[in-house]
Amino acid sequence: MIVLYSGTPGSGKSLDTARTIYNWCRRGAPIICNFPLNVDNIKVKRKKDIHFIPNGELDPDELVTFSKSYFSGRPCKEDSILLVIDEAQLLFNARDWSVKGRDRWNWFFTMHRHFGFFIILCAQFDRMLDRQVRGLIEYEYVHRKVNNMGWKGIFLSCLLLSPTNLFIKVKIWYPMKEKVGSEFFQCRKKYYCIYDTFALLDRADRREEGEQGAPPTACLTGPDVTADDDASGSSPACPDASGCVIVDTSIPSI
Repeated sequence: MIVLYSGTPGSGKSLDTARTIYNWCRRGAPIICNFPLNVDNIKVKRKKDIHFIPNGELDPDELVTFSKSYFSGRPCKEDSILLVIDEAQLLFNARDWSVKGRDRWNWFFTMHRHFGFFIILCAQFDRMLDRQVRGLIEYEYVHRKVNNMGWKGIFLSCLLLSPTNLFIKVKIWYPMKEKVGSEFFQCRKKYYCIYDTFALLDRADRREEGEQGAPPTACLTGPDVTADDDASGSSPACPDASGCVIVDTSIPSI
């Protein structure tokens, strides 16, 4: 499945991405990202299988090779490997539809289920992505920060005991543009210290200058307060039901 996390800067889409990565890591599933992660504080019994591949080295054929190696001797299972592409508009910009290699990416996105990938594309707006890529998106999650909604948002944030760290995401069935549901979620330390946006920008700038760049900022180590069942019973599309308030999960008639 391919899903899109959209929202303006500061709307919580990076936080939601971190929640998803956290729970996939707890499951022991392989994760491939185009940005560095700090997963030292994620407590798991099995070995963490996380791979950082920058944009310049992301290649669909290499992803297929990784899948074949992972499923070696076993039948391929759908939604087994998480692929997260942050700032996806840089790779699949709508104005660069004829760039070299795009046809190979279109093939990969079309066939991704056969290789067991669950793909998350992160972008500020869906129209920033190539139309051929958008045509393969199943769900879009639109993110918003609640206290940016004016006094009503501030009141709602205070009512839910989260005056500055309350976010909402709306799930949309992308082919029909139909709202499926929505939920509130809060900022938690175990999520926001997985990666640092400013460290990522520094790393990208340094690479343009031919240097290595700064690693992601490490979080202060503390006791693990994560419940053992955080990742249990959760689906890839809604990775973490803990700490969320379901607002509307009804499916409107078509």
